[in-house]
Amino acid sequence: MSTFFAHPNWEAVVASAVTIVTVLFTVISYIVTRLKELAWRRTEFLCEQSQYLDNDPVLVETITILEGRHPDITISEIFGAETAIDSATRNEYLQKFDKLFNLLWRLCYAHLETKAISRKELEGFGWYFSKISENSSLVEYCENNGFDDINTAIEKLKRFWT
Repeated sequence: MSTFFAHPNWEAVVASAVTIVTVLFTVISYIVTRLKELAWRRTEFLCEQSQYLDNDPVLVETITILEGRHPDITISEIFGAETAIDSATRNEYLQKFDKLFNLLWRLCYAHLETKAISRKELEGFGWYFSKISENSSLVEYCENNGFDDINTAIEKLKRFWT
């Protein structure tokens, strides 16, 4: 063993080992920093979506209807087979709900397809998904109008609601 330490290339071996450790440390530091940056970007994205839900007048009215607190209109009047409202008003409210469903669909897509947000992050919007799941006409509308990822996400989230 003493001949190994006396070998003239020992300094090169130590230098190579130091270089390898330095490179590994740099790569690991980069990955950790990148993961923190991505987590922050996800947080920013989720906060932007939440602010949009809170501040957009159309979405605020739609959520008020979804929660059953609107003074003039109900979900059954918009999505029911027989409705007392005229078709122009009904179409206006359908468009408003489409805006809400588009936003929720983007969140579902980010979770289900790209895995960009976690289930826990999606649960931050669970109240809206829960309210949709409570009304069969909304579930059916989502299924028939290209928002089926919302129903898929609801089924995944239901396991954690009890």
